[in-house]
Amino acid sequence: MKLRTSLAARSRRGLTLVELMLSAGLLAILLTAVFQLVRQFMSVWEKSEVRRMQVEEATGVSELLAADLAALEPGARGDFLAEWAFFDHDLNGTAETKWPRVRMVRHASPAELARLQAGEQADAQLVGEGLIEVVWAVLPTEPGTRDNGRRAVGTLWRGERVFGPARGADVSMFSEPYLSRGGVPRPGSTQEVTGGVLWLGMQFATQTTILRDGWRIGRASGDSVASWDAWDRQRPLAERHVWNDTSDFLPQISDAPLLPRRVRLEFELEQASDLKRRTRLSAFINQQDGSFEVDDPARLPAVGGHVLIDAEWMSVTSVSGRWVSVRRGARGTAPAAHENGALVHFGRALVREVPIATHREDWDL
Repeated sequence: MKLRTSLAARSRRGLTLVELMLSAGLLAILLTAVFQLVRQFMSVWEKSEVRRMQVEEATGVSELLAADLAALEPGARGDFLAEWAFFDHDLNGTAETKWPRVRMVRHASPAELARLQAGEQADAQLVGEGLIEVVWAVLPTEPGTRDNGRRAVGTLWRGERVFGPARGADVSMFSEPYLSRGGVPRPGSTQEVTGGVLWLGMQFATQTTILRDGWRIGRASGDSVASWDAWDRQRPLAERHVWNDTSDFLPQISDAPLLPRRVRLEFELEQASDLKRRTRLSAFINQQDGSFEVDDPARLPAVGGHVLIDAEWMSVTSVSGRWVSVRRGARGTAPAAHENGALVHFGRALVREVPIATHREDWDL
């Protein structure tokens, strides 16, 4: 009887202090591990969500621009002008950043014409033209900002007007008064499409461009070009940038505008929230340095990607520890010195090729 009572009492005994402390410690370790796992999962999910949003945004913009290019007017009323303009982001008197600007004449649907002419007196002859002028331009998002992390970011704008003679204060997008001295379109003529633009690259295939081995900007007959003048009027100013120098191998203009065979678009966007996850230079670098040190090498694009520091693009060739080897002066920029602490920008690139319907693609170039 005493033995049975002793066993029953022992079975009802609670945890000792040592056992309680061990249990609490194990529980704390388990909760910490679960918390770390959840945090890592949320971090991966957040990065994936940011990438998805960037891709969706860039895809939407490319679809809109591609639709404009696909509807180019090939007849005598058509026009297409692509050029590069320089901007002085920090207002120090030196224009250091270039952005593309495109003006075109394209076909328009009756709904587009009706929307653009809303509130105006109907003009059957004007509506019968069936064309609109469209402009795409990247402009500095915050010109003159003291934040060097925001100087490199641009905003993409788009504007449109009914093709035809000027009405009232309206002017053609191809006329000189349309752009200010600083290269900015007339106020109210454009609407914002998207911000956070790090790069908008454009290449145009001429009648002699060879695309089998990829796109390459250059002066040879098989190279592509980065600017275009459909009427060969020397409108892209070559003194602004070498990319504004059109090809020597274009055919002579006749009674219709000369349009490119294909257009290659390359977008690279960066969300405002991305700036918190970007690394910075750990030391000053000069124009000749082929590598540099950063605070956090995990916050860099993969090898082969591009980074933007101030106004200079660089191509990443390798990463070893905190040291990054690069090819300087990429994307038509010039190598420059960069201060310690400069932000290292990069985005997710999206490439889109648009064939121009007026040209056949069976010449095996």
